[in-house]
Amino acid sequence: MCRTKKTGKILLSVFTLCLLVQSMAVGNGGPFVIKYPNGDPAAKGVLARLDPDLKPGRETRLRVIKEDLKVTFGGEIPFGRAGKSIDGPPLAHVSAEYTIENPTNEEVEVDFGFPILRGIYVDPHSMMPRPDVHVRLDKKVIKSTVISNSAIYGIIRQRAREVIENAIADDIKLKELVDSVRNANNETLKKERKALLSHLVDNMNWNYHYAALMVEYTSLDFGKFKVRPPDRNPMGLWGINIEFHKLINENLGPVAAIGEQKATQFFALLASRFKPEAAAAYEAIFTAWGGDVRERSVDLKTGKVRPREITVDYTTLAIKPSPFTGSFDPTIYARVDYLDPKAKISESEKASCKAILKNLPVVFTFAPMNILHYQVKFPAKSTQTLTVSYSQYAYWDTHSPSSYQLAYVLHPASLWDEFGPINLEVAVPEGIDFRASVPCENSGAEQRRISQHGPRKRKFNIYKTVLKQKTGELYLAVEANGWKKNKTQVALISVISGARRAAQQSAK
Repeated sequence: MCRTKKTGKILLSVFTLCLLVQSMAVGNGGPFVIKYPNGDPAAKGVLARLDPDLKPGRETRLRVIKEDLKVTFGGEIPFGRAGKSIDGPPLAHVSAEYTIENPTNEEVEVDFGFPILRGIYVDPHSMMPRPDVHVRLDKKVIKSTVISNSAIYGIIRQRAREVIENAIADDIKLKELVDSVRNANNETLKKERKALLSHLVDNMNWNYHYAALMVEYTSLDFGKFKVRPPDRNPMGLWGINIEFHKLINENLGPVAAIGEQKATQFFALLASRFKPEAAAAYEAIFTAWGGDVRERSVDLKTGKVRPREITVDYTTLAIKPSPFTGSFDPTIYARVDYLDPKAKISESEKASCKAILKNLPVVFTFAPMNILHYQVKFPAKSTQTLTVSYSQYAYWDTHSPSSYQLAYVLHPASLWDEFGPINLEVAVPEGIDFRASVPCENSGAEQRRISQHGPRKRKFNIYKTVLKQKTGELYLAVEANGWKKNKTQVALISVISGARRAAQQSAK
């Protein structure tokens, strides 16, 4: 639901994109096996490649003996950068350590996927900025590739545009009217647009709003339509193909001004008029990985999971947010009629964007998801430790008392024949209220480093539990007011810590 007042609350419950997706079993989170081209995850000697629909497969050969999941709500930017405190939400560090056994008599080589809800932290100060995500097998660093949420959107737009353009080409009358709009001059454009709208409503029985969206699609220039090669290249994973990354910014054109989520919804909804399943593309991907497409939070008072709630001051939406400070939340922009005032588009393109916003339902409000891809070899009769770690900003929930939240997909148990216990440990700075969507026991306070690389320590309360239900999503929350009060102290410790490191390096 969305209440469009000057300042209002948005309950982040979600409608589907016209079609309901057939529900799938929601599972547990961590590594996932990617489907092989022939659908056989046990195929030996074949390089696993990402399924064309970005969906996971199943693993039957390996055993996960246990998963040790550790989350720290820290207060310093990773890599111990001096004086760089966070003016906003906590920067949480997540470490998922899997003890995996290969009981077979043969080496097993597997492509894994790992879903990460919401954005991954990128250090803006490093020489080569990249997502702060790492994969290790025992002590060996494993190369990994992040298939970003933007890349997934890019795939959906590309496929949607293919559906739309093919449908236009296959319908003689529709093609004639579309070509007339695209070739019209300023004097005839209005007439041609009206003719196309009338045909869609009167002859094709389209809803007026969909017809209006199709007219704007036809009127806008999205660049030359490019037919991409099949979903894979000879190297295997499409996600490391340069052509794949080009899709992140392609098929956007002027509608980039309304945000990539709404632009993607725009394409998907139009494609669904010709191919109904296109409307549910993102939902199907998200559900296959075990995530709930709805934006949700754990209530700080009750511990119950509910729709995320956030109060938005619409006057602040014009201020350009920064993903480096945790202030950028694209899911909020997808819920309001936002048009970037600084977008470099013409007046006619701006009018088209406004028309799209007017006729586009606010339904594409899904939680962002990235997929981390990596490949691992497990020797015969071996047991190894696979660790995936990453940092991300906690997201804000303004339901009283307001909180910062982290969500984690608990899905691998449903995709493995054997998956042992998940041991959860959460570290929260002392003096800040904490709540999880599962019962946790406070095991006391410990002195720990503020960051992985900083020598300074402070007290953290340590919460532990063994997850009994290895399905659905895990939600962790810290009180926002408590965090803000502790932020000053954390920043001061960070400055001192950074100064000491600088002095030590200078002495060397």
